[in-house]
Amino acid sequence: MSEHGFDHREAPENVIAERNALADRVCRELTLAGMPAFRDDRDDQAGAQVEVDTGDDAAGGVFVDWRTDPTLRQAAFDSMQSGDYTAPAIRHDGAVCSHMQKAIIGILTSAGFQAEAAATFDGDLRPLSVRVASR
Repeated sequence: MSEHGFDHREAPENVIAERNALADRVCRELTLAGMPAFRDDRDDQAGAQVEVDTGDDAAGGVFVDWRTDPTLRQAAFDSMQSGDYTAPAIRHDGAVCSHMQKAIIGILTSAGFQAEAAATFDGDLRPLSVRVASR
């Protein structure tokens, strides 16, 4: 058990390899649709961030999150840090991510993937993420 009170186990190597291959296919399909998509986690990027959760549990898998331009993201973050939860930047960033979640689901479903709002699986842990399963 970890110092934080929960036990995190990695999925078997072959499962992680399958998830990575799926994440690569997801990036390719989103790019073919004209949407910027990437696997790395750099703060200066905007677009569809495709992530592999390597956990050996129901929360593991492939997820896509829309990342707005760093300027908008920072403005929303700064507003949250200062306690101004009704700031226009927070509302706008959230609205953009919500609309893009629906677009990503539509694009990936059209391409033959099983794509759903991750909140369907994880409750509120990933409210604006898309969970993707294989074709």
